[in-house]
Amino acid sequence: MIRCRPEQHVKRRRSERGYVLLFVTVALAVIAIVATRFALRIDALRQQALDLQQHAEARLLTDDAKALALYWLSTRPIGFASAGFADEKPLVMDGRLYRNAEGVFVSVQDERGLLSVNEPDREALTAALLNAGASLDMATAAIDVLQDYTDADSLRRVNGAEAPDYAALGLAPPRNDWIFSVDELARMPVWQGQPAVREQLLPHLGVRRDKLFNPNTAPLPLLKALWPKASAQQWELFDTLRRRAPFGDAAAATAATGIAFTQDNLLFHASNAVRLRLWAPGLPQSLEYNLLLMPSGTAAPWLIHELRQSRRLTPPTDVPNAAASASASPVEPFPIPSQAVAGPRQASQPAP
Repeated sequence: MIRCRPEQHVKRRRSERGYVLLFVTVALAVIAIVATRFALRIDALRQQALDLQQHAEARLLTDDAKALALYWLSTRPIGFASAGFADEKPLVMDGRLYRNAEGVFVSVQDERGLLSVNEPDREALTAALLNAGASLDMATAAIDVLQDYTDADSLRRVNGAEAPDYAALGLAPPRNDWIFSVDELARMPVWQGQPAVREQLLPHLGVRRDKLFNPNTAPLPLLKALWPKASAQQWELFDTLRRRAPFGDAAAATAATGIAFTQDNLLFHASNAVRLRLWAPGLPQSLEYNLLLMPSGTAAPWLIHELRQSRRLTPPTDVPNAAASASASPVEPFPIPSQAVAGPRQASQPAP
């Protein structure tokens, strides 16, 4: 019988203890990694649940704010630049930023203060395109393409595009009818290849079906592009005066500022075509409703013809007039309805 020497027995026991220690260390490391990954997964699920809850609460708040804005717009007379009665602070429709008591940001833009893509004013749209960074050739071609997209015939303008041109580019054919959304510009030749120009121009475009234009509610950068000869001081004066009391007609605006408002399509009165934007903390983007106010509507006194998501509505960069005017407040409280009074109510601004 062979017996181990004492020193060999000690070495073997030490070697065994080394293996056990290594195994325990590896096991503890694996357990720690699994526990860490499990904890991270639990944290991610918890954060996801919190985000979903915040999103649901934000949507509920924006729905309430939308209902309040729609009620206001459908129950108040519309004047030169706002909706409201004479005994209450009006809701101004120039895209300025409001915040209600629940913290929801609200912006109401009269589409008559924007350029129409359905009835484009060629001179005005060319000026806006050039201001957005387009070349003159690109602007000319873009407008031809736009008009070919909406007209009912298949005759191609000089720089335009019809169905064969769309097919050659792998695009869906033109609508040959009214445009429902300004996002349709991304489906058109020329426009499709100019994302930076589209991004800058889209906030100044609407889908109204007429060429009438209201400087009272137009964004100041758009006005500067359409009347480039007016000085910065004149525009600052114009913005200050229209915020104090909107102009009733072109003659009054020209007399007060010296800016030549001589175009035939000017109408210093807000329309029933409205762009309503809402955003609450918890939403990744603003909710944008393009709607028509229709007092005789069968289902409601308004018709929402588009819901789209747009840039997050936060001060001050998303407030065109406030960002351009030192006297303007970036955010205003949403107006509070006055108490009902007996007898007929007067509009805050007379109809033209």
